[in-house]
Amino acid sequence: MLLPAVPAAAQDLKGPLPMAGLLNALPAELAGWRRGAVTDFEGKPGGTGLGAAVEYRPAVGGPGVATIYFYDRGETGLPPGTVAPAVAGEIRRAVGEVEAVGPLRRFAVAARGPEADIAGADGRPALRCQPLVLAFEGGNRADSHVCLGVEGGHFVKLRMTLPASAESLSAKAVEAFGQALLAAVQPPPPPAPPARARRPGQ
Repeated sequence: MLLPAVPAAAQDLKGPLPMAGLLNALPAELAGWRRGAVTDFEGKPGGTGLGAAVEYRPAVGGPGVATIYFYDRGETGLPPGTVAPAVAGEIRRAVGEVEAVGPLRRFAVAARGPEADIAGADGRPALRCQPLVLAFEGGNRADSHVCLGVEGGHFVKLRMTLPASAESLSAKAVEAFGQALLAAVQPPPPPAPPARARRPGQ
C-alpha cells in the first residue's frame, strides 16, 4: 500500500555495471508495462553523474509512459531508501524539470498532491512520490508522479504519467509499477534461520 510521507536484478546493482547496463538488466516487462530502449546520458559529453534512463509503455498499448532513471550525480555513500537528505533535493529538482518543460509541451503544473512513499519488501519507505496534475492547452489533463529513492548507492527516479483519473486509480498504478521495480532492484531478504530441532519430551 502507499504509505503517507518504500529480485534478480538487485544483485547487479552492487556490481560494476554502468547505469545503462543496470537498466538493460531490468525485466522486459514490469507490472504490465513493456521496456523500451535505454538512453545513456553518462556516455555523452558533460554527462558524468547523469546515469541513464529507460522508458516503459503499457504492454497492451494506449496512453501512458513510465521512465526510470539511474544516476548518482557523483555522490557516494548514499543510504538506501528515502532517508538521505539528497532525496528531498532530487524531488524538488525533478518537479522543477517538469515545470521547465511545460511551456515546450504546452502544459502547466496545475496542482500538487501530498507526498507518499512506496514501501520495499522490508516494509520501509523505498521511493518517495510527489503527485502532480498537468493541465494541457485545450483542456486535457494528466496525472504525473515523480518518485525518488536510493538503491545500490545511486538514485532511482521514476516518473510516470497517466491520463487523468480518480486519484486513487493513478496512485494504485504507480504503486504497482513502483513495487515491481523495487522487487527487481532490491536485494532479496536474508533467509530465515533454520528452526532448532526439539529434543524428545520438550
